[in-house]
Amino acid sequence: MTRFSLPTVLRMVPNPLLREFFIRMNLGSLPIDWDGLQKREIGPIQQALDDLSDDDFDRVESNLHDVCELSRETGFNALVEAAADAGDFDFANRLPDNGGWYHKAMWAWLNEPELVQSALVIHEVQSLNRWRKRTDLPCRNPDTTPEAIERLSRELSDLLVWEQGRGRHCTVETLSRKGVEYFFAWPDDFVQNVTIHDSAGRLRPRMMRKTFQIVFAFSPVDGTLELLARVPPKVRDRIEAVFGRTVLGVELAPWKPETVYDLDVLKDPHFSLATDPEDAVEVRIRAMRLSFRNSHRRITLEADPDRSPDDVYHMIDECLDDTGCPMHALHVTQVTFCFQFAPRGRTRGGTVTFNVTWPNSCTVRSERPERVEIVHKYLKRWGIERDEQSVESAADAGDGTSPALVV
Repeated sequence: MTRFSLPTVLRMVPNPLLREFFIRMNLGSLPIDWDGLQKREIGPIQQALDDLSDDDFDRVESNLHDVCELSRETGFNALVEAAADAGDFDFANRLPDNGGWYHKAMWAWLNEPELVQSALVIHEVQSLNRWRKRTDLPCRNPDTTPEAIERLSRELSDLLVWEQGRGRHCTVETLSRKGVEYFFAWPDDFVQNVTIHDSAGRLRPRMMRKTFQIVFAFSPVDGTLELLARVPPKVRDRIEAVFGRTVLGVELAPWKPETVYDLDVLKDPHFSLATDPEDAVEVRIRAMRLSFRNSHRRITLEADPDRSPDDVYHMIDECLDDTGCPMHALHVTQVTFCFQFAPRGRTRGGTVTFNVTWPNSCTVRSERPERVEIVHKYLKRWGIERDEQSVESAADAGDGTSPALVV
């Protein structure tokens, strides 16, 4: 997800659109001299926001956070896709053509609020990672009736309460996208004790029960199910079984994946991500996660996109050389790839950015089939994607559930 910065949004959105935004928020009487405000001058706006009540400030921040989420290429693509799903194929042509991503996102927020809400869901789907995929499901349409959704909610709740003591309440929502049926489950998590400021600005303890997310992505055409759930493996198997029983009417046995990913080959700084000229694609590594043996400690290196394609390897040299930690003591457990496709004929260019996570998760989906095919072509060619579980076990590297150390 986009890293939200309120000052950045205030600077990047044109002043006339910001003024209209505050009017829509019923805050048009803010003491801001809009006519005298210079481009990207945010001091008077921040001062006016500081004088707002907590509730009004939170409303402003929440909606500007949505604008920020859509203020990049992936957000623009999500808006266009949401418009097409609604039968509006002229949406992109109505967007301002002389502004940047923030300009376009705020214009959409002001003029197409329903599309923005749909686009935010699509953008969230694109941003999710840590999927597990199985390919042994029947090719049939899932049952999305209210009765089936209620059964799925109830059985997930019963399972989680029995296995983990959480999930007493659970809500399930659905989304159809590019031939994939998504089921978003929101079960209750454990109670957390948090410290907040009350309306008088005094520090107070509060108990809170948040929800956590479980997502099913089912393809009726291919008979594949991808699951996102931060739970132990045995619970994932039972969650999949609940899905199969309640919405497909089948009993699913525990899945033994056939495809695994060997990311340790990428520890070699001279590893070549070469591609064929006819595919018109360049590949670079955006991020690499290194996990220590016999520990849950991890290091995540995020490359500078404006530097050379092998910047992540420069970071390895800079960050690890002086630590006394040799590369053979580390496993590569997640890599973020960026496939940059050049325009060809009438086919527009674009990027496909996705994560590959050891041992068997790959987040590339909901892209044009020919691009997905190219991605897997090279993952196999480079020896990353394997057809059998022949990768040397890296179980001692941790299960990937602990927070990463970001360098």
